[in-house]
Amino acid sequence: MQKAAVVIGVNKTGDLPVLSAAASGAAKVGEWLRKEGFTVESFVDRSKPVLASEIFTAVSDLVERGTLRQLVVYFSGHGFLNNGSEHWMLSGAPTNPNEAISMAESVLLARECGIPSVVFISDACRSTPSSLRAERVRGSLIFPNQSVAAGFGLDDVEVDRFFATLPGEPALEMALEESAGQYEGIYTTCFLNAFQKPDEDMIRSLTVEGARIRVVPNRSLKRYLKREVNRLAQAKSIKLRQLPRSIIESGDTCYIGRVPKRRGPPARGPQPAAEKVFSISDVARFELADAAGETLAADAAAIRSAATQTGFDAAMRLVGQSDKPMHFETETGFSVTGAEVASAIGVNMGAELLNPGGTGQPSLVRMHPGDAPAGSLILRFADGSGTVLAAFAGYIGSVVVDDGVVVNVSYLPSDNNWRWSDYEQHRPQLERLRARVAASARFGVFQVERDDAGRFADEIRYMKSIDPTLGLYAAYAYSDAGLRERVRSVRGYMHDDLQIDLFDVAMLADALSSTSHPPRVVPFCPMLSQGWGLLRVKGVQLPPALAPLADLRRPALWTTFEPAGMDLIEQTLPTGALT
Repeated sequence: MQKAAVVIGVNKTGDLPVLSAAASGAAKVGEWLRKEGFTVESFVDRSKPVLASEIFTAVSDLVERGTLRQLVVYFSGHGFLNNGSEHWMLSGAPTNPNEAISMAESVLLARECGIPSVVFISDACRSTPSSLRAERVRGSLIFPNQSVAAGFGLDDVEVDRFFATLPGEPALEMALEESAGQYEGIYTTCFLNAFQKPDEDMIRSLTVEGARIRVVPNRSLKRYLKREVNRLAQAKSIKLRQLPRSIIESGDTCYIGRVPKRRGPPARGPQPAAEKVFSISDVARFELADAAGETLAADAAAIRSAATQTGFDAAMRLVGQSDKPMHFETETGFSVTGAEVASAIGVNMGAELLNPGGTGQPSLVRMHPGDAPAGSLILRFADGSGTVLAAFAGYIGSVVVDDGVVVNVSYLPSDNNWRWSDYEQHRPQLERLRARVAASARFGVFQVERDDAGRFADEIRYMKSIDPTLGLYAAYAYSDAGLRERVRSVRGYMHDDLQIDLFDVAMLADALSSTSHPPRVVPFCPMLSQGWGLLRVKGVQLPPALAPLADLRRPALWTTFEPAGMDLIEQTLPTGALT
């Protein structure tokens, strides 16, 4: 068989609320996939716990066959997001931090498996970890750790991802009218209906092994799911909206299921336009297109209204607090708004706290680069928490703290540096672009479509030499889209410009996994929180003394350490391990 699936359904996870639809939904999906010609390995908790080790063995065995053209991984159960990393909870979690599936890491390993099409389907909540006692759950990897299969290019594996909800929102369940007391996941219902009752314009005719069949390509599911999931939720009098998210890398000929042969009414024709509901993802795409100077959509007014309702506008204003060019005689320094700074320690650069700041006033830190192109800054705030940032000669870093966490970091050339004239020339465009990119990243919806990657690269290629954080965001977006050559291109441009590597970018470009001649990087750990969830799969190890840091962070877009984490960093500093 050339198609296989691993189907997982977990109703009971530790002492969390018991779900009613996860196991039954997984059973229905498994039955449907078998009819579609898939070899199906099922893991449901009806009779015994679902274990991570058993799922890994099943996936590994399927990968090792070397004959698969498509692998589907379906999960229904409790899920959560921890600093940008998605986890699926299995039976033993959260007590056993390994009994979960780390999705982001598994996606990266899936790109190495040699199977052209890998599809992840998640009918799970994407809650914050504080609601599930899950801050220390790291999860397991379900794909084998192997090099790229022979004959495959770096970007040949297409990974499609279907999520029941947007980041931070619950996946809802509905009561089945036919059977009181039973429940069915709304998202799973709509996903299966997309093949049983598709719109006519979703269907594509293909010739497979000499036979003409009608299929629903993965790409056609995106619009349908967005419409039907929210419609079904509202029809069941559920007040909370449920807006799914789909990330599609495959083309028009990649599909999971066929359209049943007609025995009654034909597939539905184009459906009347439903009331449009704009999600944070729609807002982000619109705002990024606007920043790039593209033609605005006909729904511009409604989307801009959604930008206010979703908090996107407020996030951009918060980012804008850092857009205040500063001057230092050394051409290098930082300003911090939203928190008082207790101490500032430079690594490979001198650091001088000029003003601790506080209510209404920024903190100012002057850096003394000497001949160093870059260094690191260890910032501790008045409440004992803190962060670690890269410091670049000739740049002023601006840090925005809100509610005890770092929400934005950006850089500008110092007004007495040679880069200043370039910034002045491109200032309006740069400020529009980075405010929208930073706000999108904060909501977890900064995404680069493979088809748009070239345009996006052209847009930020020059801008990231003015603000290196644009290169940082771009590297993460390209990595998430499986565009590793573009990640390496970002690293090359940034290294040539800054004469040093940024830790996150070098890690994403696989430059830190080699034990021979590792590049010099700043700082000594990921600056974006989601990078911590990739250290393991990227084969990157921090100095042993700093291993506990992963569990000493606050939920935030930018790495923000608890006071105990800052204590550990300062205790390690004299050993030289941070240089």
